[in-house]
This record gives sequence, C-alpha cells and structure tokens, in this order.
Amino acid sequence: MNAKQLALKAGAVLGELLSNHVFGSRPVTLCGYSLGSLVIFEALKYLTTLPPSETANLIQDVFLFGTPAPTDESTWSAVRRVVCGRLVNGYAKEDYVLAILSRASSASWGVAGLEAVQVKGVENVRCEVDGHVKWRGLIGSCLRKCGAPGIISEEVDAQLLDVAEPIDKEWAADKEPEDGLGGGVE
Repeated sequence: MNAKQLALKAGAVLGELLSNHVFGSRPVTLCGYSLGSLVIFEALKYLTTLPPSETANLIQDVFLFGTPAPTDESTWSAVRRVVCGRLVNGYAKEDYVLAILSRASSASWGVAGLEAVQVKGVENVRCEVDGHVKWRGLIGSCLRKCGAPGIISEEVDAQLLDVAEPIDKEWAADKEPEDGLGGGVE
C-alpha cells in the first residue's frame, strides 16, 4: 500500500515535469511495468486535467505492462486522448500477485495488468508472464511482441538468458520441497 501511494504521488510529479517540458520539447515515449507503469498511468491522468493545447504532441507512445490500475473506461479514454501514438496495455492473466494485491487495495475487480482494456485506441497485448516477479526478465520480449520501435533482438535474447532464466530457476527452486523427498504424503 505504501509503495502504491508513492507511485501515485510520483505519477503526479512526472505529469507536472512532462507538462513543463523539463525533458525537452520533443514527444516522449514512456514504458514501464508494475508500479512503474502505475507512475506513468498517473502522469497521464494528470495530463488529462490540463488544456489540450498544453498536452498536444507531448506523449508519443506508451507501453504499460502489469499495470495495477483499474480498467475504468472513462479514465482510459481520457488517457488515450493525451497519447499521440500508441497506447499499449500488456497484461498477463497468470499474474496472481497482481490479482491479489490490486483487488485487495482497490474497489475495482478489473485490473489492466490482468486483462484487456476495452477502450478504442488501446492496444492490448497478452504477455506470457506467469508470475509478477518475472516481468523484469520478460519486458524486452513483451516489447518485441508488441512491435515497439527500437528493440534490439540480441539485447532481448541476452535479457532472457541473463535475467529471465535465473528468475525461472530461482522460482522453481522455491517451489521444491525442502526435505528433498518429492513432497509425498506420509
């Protein structure tokens, strides 16, 4: 809950920085996963409160993965209006940590990181991520899957080898019974 509250505050700060062109005057592309995608989503929500003349051509593309935000149609429609290019919602139905934590901390059952957002102009990409901690090692392949510009396949393959594989091995080791007996019933 504390991390989520900090992400909401950081999102408002990011939105203000973007609106003041602190990062320059060229349109930016934003990409994040988990609470990082919530920061971006909150920044976009902040930008929806400003006059369109202040937000025109400010945000080019947005790629959000495993976002712990509701799938509220009116909010996503408003956010869609401040993005000039693509607004991509990457989701994984098997992210049970996100399902439990998001639904416990929100009155909304629909969570963007778990399902498609039914808003015109929002691209939904189902990602093969079977655990919340695995997003970190699979972001490159998710970006490649949705056709994000500038993705270098060799770097994605290295990320899969150097980050995703060790996470999978650690995850599998945590599931093995500690006694080494195979988990049989006595």
